[in-house]
Amino acid sequence: MADREMIAAAFTDAGIGQIWFDEPMARHASLKLGGPVDVLVAPENEEQLGRVVRILKEKGIAFMPAGNLTNILFTDAGYHGVVLWMKQMDKIQFLPGPDDEFVIEAQAGASLGKAVALAAQKGLTGLEFACGIPGSVGGAIRMNAGAYGKEMKDVISVVMLIDGEGKRKTLRRDEIKFSYRSADLPTQAIVSGARFTVRKGNTEEIKRRMEEIQKQRREKHPLEYPSAGSVFKNPSGLSAGRLIEELGLKGRRLGDVQVSKKHANFIVNKGQGTASEMTALIELIQDRARAEKGVTLETEIVIVGDKR
Repeated sequence: MADREMIAAAFTDAGIGQIWFDEPMARHASLKLGGPVDVLVAPENEEQLGRVVRILKEKGIAFMPAGNLTNILFTDAGYHGVVLWMKQMDKIQFLPGPDDEFVIEAQAGASLGKAVALAAQKGLTGLEFACGIPGSVGGAIRMNAGAYGKEMKDVISVVMLIDGEGKRKTLRRDEIKFSYRSADLPTQAIVSGARFTVRKGNTEEIKRRMEEIQKQRREKHPLEYPSAGSVFKNPSGLSAGRLIEELGLKGRRLGDVQVSKKHANFIVNKGQGTASEMTALIELIQDRARAEKGVTLETEIVIVGDKR
């Protein structure tokens, strides 16, 4: 059997959540771009996720996890393998912690915004910086998402994982090496959830800070068009957006994708864009930055799939 047929046979009636075959990722990704993946699977809980991983490991089938698909670009050719979409693993709960601390426990597929909102509702401070950051809890942890001087590493206490063998593991914050837009997690490990430590705060101050951040995001970011957020990591001591402006590329367009006129570190889909146009524009910016500024721009978004 072909790989695709093998996957279908292994997953049919396996009780592992929703399954799509040959699913175009443009239907789901925030960029509204991307070709088909062989199989898209949405497990409902850790048990199902572990079962899927064990099946894939046994069959030798390539797989990768995905959160809310807000920081990822699938090529037009798509991905030959299985994408484990965490969208149904979205539960969040509030727990009392030691001393004056409290815990927000969230599954990997929960939106980061949902965790921030629950903390605010309970009058708990610590997560306000993440207000407006798109994406899921799992994705935010894996890329150590941050804004306004704070990162996920500053609030995480425990990360729950499904390892490459399909087994559940937990790691304490001090067992994980975090760096700028990165978390050093075990090979093939999939984040299944996390606990965030927060403290009692002033509800009105928390809400005021969140409103402030949301206002700044609306003013600075091109929220009116599909995008994947910041495209490039900021080079040491530099702003990627400012660098792109200095290169004269703000507003540069290829086909129907464009460097945002509002924020140069965003590339937006004006309606009928393609992933090929997006990757070409990314490469153009990288080439110009290297040639004219001697700077290597590393992508913050993840590009996945066959380039052919």
